[in-house]
Amino acid sequence: MAETFLIAIIDQDREEQALAIAAEEGGADGTVMQGSGLGFPDHMTFLGVTYQGQESICIWELDEERAERISRRLNLELDLLQPYNGLAFTLDAQALAGLQFVGGFAQP
Repeated sequence: MAETFLIAIIDQDREEQALAIAAEEGGADGTVMQGSGLGFPDHMTFLGVTYQGQESICIWELDEERAERISRRLNLELDLLQPYNGLAFTLDAQALAGLQFVGGFAQP
């Protein structure tokens, strides 16, 4: 079965919900990184100071079927198909050459 990376870029406030959805589908082991400035518009201004929210980048290595199922749930349940809400997508692990992971290097 082909290994696939599921990547979700979401508002930090939705991180726990995304992790819970993935865990329900058997994707409990993932990596979460914090980011900002990913092209989302400014969220709010207060007295002339702009607040730009933080985003979470969640990555799981899963079998293809599970990754697709979780991706669909994330997109629907977190409303990621609307502009500026984030996105969830999959990448074939075999197509990622030169990246080192716990299990070694992905093969091209």
